[in-house]
Amino acid sequence: MKDFLSLEQRKELRRVHKKERSRRTADRIKAILLLDSGWTYEQVAEALL
Repeated sequence: MKDFLSLEQRKELRRVHKKERSRRTADRIKAILLLDSGWTYEQVAEALL
């Protein structure tokens, strides 16, 4: 999966990620951003442990 988010969606997710206090929610946002940038499911799982 790559480039399924628009530029505005990516910007908004990055903004929300920086302000998010819940690590669980922040990791979910990070997973979406990583998948959008071309990471595989396995790579994302390994990065997030």
